[in-house]
Amino acid sequence: HLPTGTVIKCQATRSRSQNRSLARKLLAEKLEDAQKGDKSRSAIKAEVKRKKKASKKKKANRKYRALDDAKEEEEEEEEVDSEGVENGDRTDGGGGLGEGKSAC
Repeated sequence: HLPTGTVIKCQATRSRSQNRSLARKLLAEKLEDAQKGDKSRSAIKAEVKRKKKASKKKKANRKYRALDDAKEEEEEEEEVDSEGVENGDRTDGGGGLGEGKSAC
């Protein structure tokens, strides 16, 4: 592009006409970016893509944080249960008689 001095080279295919067409599209995008800045179509697309990626990452972090919290709670419950058994604590009421049994 002579006025701006921008040069685009494209060798995506073996066909010269297809490469020229792709190069013109790339040149048009670059010129639009230079002219409009943040208001250009490609800048808006990039911003939307960045926001989606951030949202996806945030959602994944919430998911794994919830899984870690649940796992820690289970481990704490297991520790409490194992401490109770080691100390000789009974969970059946302590009387030594099972439910439905009476001492005659």
